[in-house]
Amino acid sequence: EKIMRTYKQARLDDMKAEYEEKQSNKTLGHGTYTEITETEFLPLVTKTKYVVVSFFHKDFERCKIIDMHLYKICREHDEARFVRLDAERAPFFINKLGVQMLPTIIMFVDGVALDRIVGFEEIGGADDFPTINLTRRLIRGGVLWANNRKEKGQMKIRKGNQRDDSSSGDEY
Repeated sequence: EKIMRTYKQARLDDMKAEYEEKQSNKTLGHGTYTEITETEFLPLVTKTKYVVVSFFHKDFERCKIIDMHLYKICREHDEARFVRLDAERAPFFINKLGVQMLPTIIMFVDGVALDRIVGFEEIGGADDFPTINLTRRLIRGGVLWANNRKEKGQMKIRKGNQRDDSSSGDEY
């Protein structure tokens, strides 16, 4: 009984800490997808643990497609801050970070650019790629955690050996 009480208390403490972290993340803007300016970029990236920055141009159709997918992802993953930065209005960071093609997504951890997604090649190559492809790529980049087996890229086997998830060749 003492072991069960100890386990229960530890689990309650974990759940409380997780809830408090989620609440503090929400107050910091996590769970939203907002546009920032060049002056807001550096303070945001250096003071936030996980940041996903999408560099965009307002007239590029593919940038609008990325925006749609990131908006969907940010509502389910509040562990990272999702922002977008207009490439025309941020020439310093475009040059400093070596952004040469749009859309470009750069993933920051503790203010350091760890990974980037340039164009659509890594997430399907076509304009109509599924959101899960981008989610999995962000998870591999180290800024998101998988919420379920589908996001991890694990597949479920159904009768007749049909794949439940046809968008990934990963098997675990």
